[in-house]
Amino acid sequence: MVDCDDQADLWQFFTRGVIPNQNMDSRPIQNHTILWNPNRTRIPKVELGEHNHAILDIDTPLSNTVEIILGEHPDLVLVPINTSQEIKALRNLPRTLQVFSNLAKNTGVNPRVIVVPLGVSEYSVQKVVERIEPTNRPNDFRLAPAFPNLQEEMQKAVYSDYRYIWSNENQDPDLYNYDLYNYFDALLTC
Repeated sequence: MVDCDDQADLWQFFTRGVIPNQNMDSRPIQNHTILWNPNRTRIPKVELGEHNHAILDIDTPLSNTVEIILGEHPDLVLVPINTSQEIKALRNLPRTLQVFSNLAKNTGVNPRVIVVPLGVSEYSVQKVVERIEPTNRPNDFRLAPAFPNLQEEMQKAVYSDYRYIWSNENQDPDLYNYDLYNYFDALLTC
């Protein structure tokens, strides 16, 4: 999976706010290994060892994302559309989907691409997707169901409490109405 938003914070989330010391710094976290690689040094598959999956959390423009996708061959790419960036994200969605379509046609790299409406209506995203020619969409593409607008709760969980939003620890009682864990699990397993 590749996370190419403008907030490369995965390291701090898993280390509960610890700042890494140097490029290629790594930490074992439960049954995962987290690697700090801001210099984008190529990671040989041998170093991935017994891990079945890698999550790349990078701060990069779309052109660099393409380079990384070509080098790493991810099997899943999530394209979030959130309320704070809705207009920009919807405007850029046709170009983003066309990039993945072109990758499949020209290189054979064909990850699953899931557009995830976060606090945005599924309908507004669907309207944009319907205007895109099917040949300009990835082969393995789908639109996830809309996720409720929980941006404030998500920010607190991720950037302050360093916990998953679906964990019960310190969770807002209003969130119990949503099956958050299964929503995210379905993104990864469907």
